[in-house]
Amino acid sequence: MKNKKVTEFLIFALFVFPAVIFVIFSTDIPFLMNLYYSFFDWNGVGKSMTFVGFDNFIKIFTADTLFWKGVKFTLKFAVFYVVIVNIIALAIALVLSKEKKSASVGRAFYYIPYIISLTAISLIWKFIIGPGFESLYNITGWEIFNWSWLGTGKLAFVVVVVMTVWQNVGFYMVNYIAGIIAVPKELMEAAQIDGANKVQTITRITIPMIMPSISICLLTSLTFAFKLFDVIMVFTKGGPANSTVSVAYNIYKEAFVNSNYGLATAKSLVFVVFVLIITAIQMKVTKSKEVES
Repeated sequence: MKNKKVTEFLIFALFVFPAVIFVIFSTDIPFLMNLYYSFFDWNGVGKSMTFVGFDNFIKIFTADTLFWKGVKFTLKFAVFYVVIVNIIALAIALVLSKEKKSASVGRAFYYIPYIISLTAISLIWKFIIGPGFESLYNITGWEIFNWSWLGTGKLAFVVVVVMTVWQNVGFYMVNYIAGIIAVPKELMEAAQIDGANKVQTITRITIPMIMPSISICLLTSLTFAFKLFDVIMVFTKGGPANSTVSVAYNIYKEAFVNSNYGLATAKSLVFVVFVLIITAIQMKVTKSKEVES
């Protein structure tokens, strides 16, 4: 009996150990190194490092206005992106969850943009809004094509939201479809027999039953919004006038452009704590809804 337990433990360790090592080297050690570097004034390349204690953190909370501007932009983007992409994805999923050939084509149509690199998507949209809109303005004369879409903060924000929603909506649609298909048909049939209309069926049966899918989609969309970087890097570079600087892009510039690696790591730690708090609140709220359902 004892030998059997030892054997089972060794087999368990054999499968788990590689994953543990991977997590330690890819996540835990880099995090601890970040924590270490955050207490130094270092350019990220040179051998000389000056210990500054909590000065980097004090600077973030007292003098770094651009970082908090990035936080404001990221939060604003997160609210608009999470709400819009989930509403649209759920609406599409409700329509395309039926087992029809046309539904399969529709699913592929919405999912294809997701499998394309966001960097490539950004370059395509940048071309469309630049030379593309200029050509359309010359042809149609419509003033909307002559607006400074990337030269105005509000319009640039709208473009970033629209582009990211368009690119990612297919991913969330697939998750919602999986949840909708798993809803027992008996419940839907019983609701129809009781005289419930489509709106009542969706709000009182479908949505409560797919709360696990909603939780996953909210979490992944929130994570994407907080990590927003490549779109800003390729599309706007934080402009105009730093109006589209995300936190991730601000940290990148601090580390690799301004060569303030210590300050950048301190910013990343502050942001990690910030994101963990918001994510924990979101998960607690959605989990409570799952229990109720």
